[in-house]
Amino acid sequence: MWQCGFMTDLYRSLLRHPRERCNEPVRRRRQRMWQGERKQRIRALLDTFGSVSVERLAQEFSVSHESIRRDLVAMEQDGSLRRVHGGAVSLPAEQDASYGARSTVRLKEKRAIAQAAMALVKSGQTLFLDGGTTTAALAEELKSVPELNILTNSLDVATTMASTQQRMGSRVFLLGGAIVHEPPETGGPSTINDIYRFKADLALLSPFGVDIKGGATNFFEHTAEIARAMVANTTSVVLIADHSKIGVTSRVRFCELDRVSALVTDRKAKALPALAALSGIVGRVIVADA
Repeated sequence: MWQCGFMTDLYRSLLRHPRERCNEPVRRRRQRMWQGERKQRIRALLDTFGSVSVERLAQEFSVSHESIRRDLVAMEQDGSLRRVHGGAVSLPAEQDASYGARSTVRLKEKRAIAQAAMALVKSGQTLFLDGGTTTAALAEELKSVPELNILTNSLDVATTMASTQQRMGSRVFLLGGAIVHEPPETGGPSTINDIYRFKADLALLSPFGVDIKGGATNFFEHTAEIARAMVANTTSVVLIADHSKIGVTSRVRFCELDRVSALVTDRKAKALPALAALSGIVGRVIVADA
């Protein structure tokens, strides 16, 4: 009973504004919080407890359930949490990392994967590239291939490819839509509609996970929708994923494995039983020397 009461008091203290805690005898009614304040408190609760419920948050913040759900939706889109039935939970360390943080890890493997994937690309092709960190590494390699047509929703990929557009005779199309900051790309219905205007030779996609049961998956729903549309409008699908993604299933499936023409990964994946299982389903497995 003492432990239960202590945890309840701790939970409530995290919900309160610092000024409110200092003036508890004076303030007997909690004021409504702005959305930014609520998000800060929700993050604090997730750091401490690992999960939150809509019911409890609505009660403690004195706002509607819909307001809390909107907060949680926005925080999931920002990569701050994962929504579950009735509330939200904190993210595993790997999936919690921002795009900027992910772009600084396993650089050697990503560069090697990008170089190996170049064997599948030919001058004059039309390519879909999504907004992953490995596709950003691939864009650096694609700068040397002439007369490509690059269709991407990634701001990083578009900027990289545009730098050599005139010299190499390539064309770069940034797919239209609202700007999403995690990862930095365009997204939403307008982007999906734009994808359906084109037909690509290859879709080079960087998933959060590739698994024999889960297929190719992404963590964010909006990135999975983009990848799914690209899969539907290309002749061949190529997944570029380092060893940390092999045998992993994330939240949202976007592609069945029998649709995958090639999987490009790094040599550390060779020790994984999941890679052997995947090699029997996807069209081809290419292991980069890294």
